[in-house]
Amino acid sequence: MIKSILLLISLVAPSPQQADTTLTQQEAVAMALEESFEIKLESYNLEIAENNNTIGNAGFLPTVIASASTSKTIQNAELEFASGDGQSRKGAESTSTNAGVSLNWTLFDGLKMFATKGRLEQISRTNESIYKSQIQLTLSNVMKAFYNAALEQERLKLLKSNLELSEERVKISKDKYEVGKASKLEYLQAQVDFNSDQSAYVKQKEVIAVRLYELQQIIGTEQSLDEVNLSFSYDLQMMLTKEQAEELALGQNPDLQSIQMMRETSILSTKELERGRMPSLDFNLGYNYAQSQSEAGFLLSNQTNGWNYGLSASVTLFDGMNQSRQIQNAKISSEYAQTNYERSKSILLTSVRSAFLTYQNAVELAELETQNLEVAEENVNIALERYRVGKSNPLEIREAQNNAVDAQIRHLEALNTAKIAEIELMRLTGEIVK
Repeated sequence: MIKSILLLISLVAPSPQQADTTLTQQEAVAMALEESFEIKLESYNLEIAENNNTIGNAGFLPTVIASASTSKTIQNAELEFASGDGQSRKGAESTSTNAGVSLNWTLFDGLKMFATKGRLEQISRTNESIYKSQIQLTLSNVMKAFYNAALEQERLKLLKSNLELSEERVKISKDKYEVGKASKLEYLQAQVDFNSDQSAYVKQKEVIAVRLYELQQIIGTEQSLDEVNLSFSYDLQMMLTKEQAEELALGQNPDLQSIQMMRETSILSTKELERGRMPSLDFNLGYNYAQSQSEAGFLLSNQTNGWNYGLSASVTLFDGMNQSRQIQNAKISSEYAQTNYERSKSILLTSVRSAFLTYQNAVELAELETQNLEVAEENVNIALERYRVGKSNPLEIREAQNNAVDAQIRHLEALNTAKIAEIELMRLTGEIVK
């Protein structure tokens, strides 16, 4: 089951290109599927649950036990028989050997074994849902970390472009100062702004390194991502309405499904305990072999072997009210599981609505910032030309420069917020891994 789930996902996720310095979202996801510690850890729980889901563990199969023993004793014997004869032996040895095979098979236990098998199957399905949820969460975290790191790389490009613009401004102010068309103060101010932009550029490199470390940790890979360039697209693919998202979440969210399965497991546990009150009927079958030899006594040698079989029935009449207590606690657990399911459903719907609202607002902001971006870019180009010909002052071009950078960053942040919200909606609706 584990391998089939991972194989299905890997078919749509290309293998990472180790030799390439470019990393796509699909490649990051493929790496996480292979190397994520969280996915590996949860897979062990799923394997244990699947191993436990057997008819033998449920009590359908018989128990067969083979045993053998041998012993030897050395004793001093002083015997007096009724006939008047006697026997005296020192260091008399006696040997005893026993071997046997026994079978015990519960034929009827009040149908408890059927309830047990149902509970084991439900636990296996629950762990499968939890495992699927862990895959969804891991892939969601990888995608979010990927886009957050990509955002910082794009921010670095903007800062570099801004730095180049400040460098151009320094050259213009220097030329103007050297020919007497500008004061030294204007030239120095341009140099100060250039140094400030250079400092921001260097600091941004550190931010990118931290984001890439976080991405590497979430993926779980030992491969360094320090020099990786993230290749991405902010294309949004979600076409759901809020009502459709809510319906999908209630039907596909693996976290909610696992909680619902836990509730059903509690109900089966109650049935299992209730059926434990019924009488049980066991079939017993065995074969025994015994041999003994003695150097003293009435019987010097004895050997027996043969079959034994029979039926045994039992019912617990009183156990200190322990069964009643266990059944009562199981019913309370079922009620707890039902309440937890309703609470989780309410939390899930709230999360879906919140993520959908964030997504809508981010898309709207991105469209608005696209318009602002065009205006800001045109404004900085005009300001630079005006400054070049001496028709504007340093404050005007610096303000236009800052406005352009801010507009570009707001545009990127809006797109990134929309993408992150889309990823969260995909996780909540169970669309990352079906």
